[in-house]
Amino acid sequence: MWQQLDGLTGLLNQNSYLNKTDALSQNGTLIVFDIDDFKKINDNYGHLIGDQCLKEIAASIKKAYSKDGFCYRIDGDEFCVLLKENADAEADYRKLINELNSRRKMQNYLPYVSIGSASFTAGDDILTVKETADQNMYQFKRRKKAGK
Repeated sequence: MWQQLDGLTGLLNQNSYLNKTDALSQNGTLIVFDIDDFKKINDNYGHLIGDQCLKEIAASIKKAYSKDGFCYRIDGDEFCVLLKENADAEADYRKLINELNSRRKMQNYLPYVSIGSASFTAGDDILTVKETADQNMYQFKRRKKAGK
């Protein structure tokens, strides 16, 4: 199990994600998360604070989603969750926002997160599903920067 966990955050790692998603066997939702301006945190506060930030966000994601799905750190500042078909994605999302906001009050360096999602059915290609979720996340990020 240790080799399936990300050493910093304790979430499942990219290898575990790739093994799990090799063949999507059920319906569900893929949610991707990207930390906004994460490089600035490392540049302004240092990598120790950057690592702490990753741990805080990972803990928030795990608290909000681990009951209904699998939580992964994919790469750097990118996370994702595979939600089961019957999961209440809206309620889990509200839990995540509340958790991040409460942590942000305690940590002045905790950044904002952009989120995108895509639903899938059994047999769908995970790369296509992830591409759709990524596109939705970047659209969300652009809207935030435009103030919409």
